[in-house]
Amino acid sequence: MFTTVPRRTEKVDKGFAFSYFKLSYRRKMIRTIWVTLWNPVIFILLRYVLEYSFYLSLGITLISVVGNSIQIYYTYYMWNKYERGKGD
Repeated sequence: MFTTVPRRTEKVDKGFAFSYFKLSYRRKMIRTIWVTLWNPVIFILLRYVLEYSFYLSLGITLISVVGNSIQIYYTYYMWNKYERGKGD
C-alpha cells in the first residue's frame, strides 16, 4: 500500500539536481545564499510593480531575509556536522 523511500540516498554535491531535497547540505546552503541575494529585487517588485505599500513590502522582505538567514545557519551547521562525521 505505501511505498518505502530510502532515507539515506546519495546526495548531489556537483552537477545539476532539479530537486532541492537531493542536494547535499553544502549545495543547499549555496542555493539558499543565492535566493537570499534576490531579496532586494523582491522588495522592488512588491513595491513598484505590484504597488504594495512600503511597510507591507518591507515586512514581506524582512520575513524572507530572517527565514533565509535561519535556513543558512541550519544548513551550515548540518554541513559541518556531516563533514565531521564523514572523517571518522
